[in-house]
Amino acid sequence: MTFLHPRTIAVHRPATQATGGRLPYGGQTQASETEVACGIPASIQERKEGSQNPTGIPSDVKVPSHYIFIPRGKLANGTVRSGDIVIDELGARYQVQAPYWDSLGYRLTAMSLEA
Repeated sequence: MTFLHPRTIAVHRPATQATGGRLPYGGQTQASETEVACGIPASIQERKEGSQNPTGIPSDVKVPSHYIFIPRGKLANGTVRSGDIVIDELGARYQVQAPYWDSLGYRLTAMSLEA
């Protein structure tokens, strides 16, 4: 951890689903996730915009969207994929929508997941 990256995260990858139809539940579960990396310093910042609930009811709140910054040298380019799950030190979960790599490291666009 540093002043610029005061949080600690882990990156998990959901298992790919090969079943469907009449078989038992084939959806994503926490038990089926594989840890890709842990103990990674990061900065998590809420974005001003969020995604609108598809039902469009006026009283619905937007789903929070975040930027997760990971410094260069902590994770190699290509380690994080769209759909991966980021878990912070407090147990909050975020699903990566768009991993972006540049000279400073990763900038992940992610949505908050409910526990």
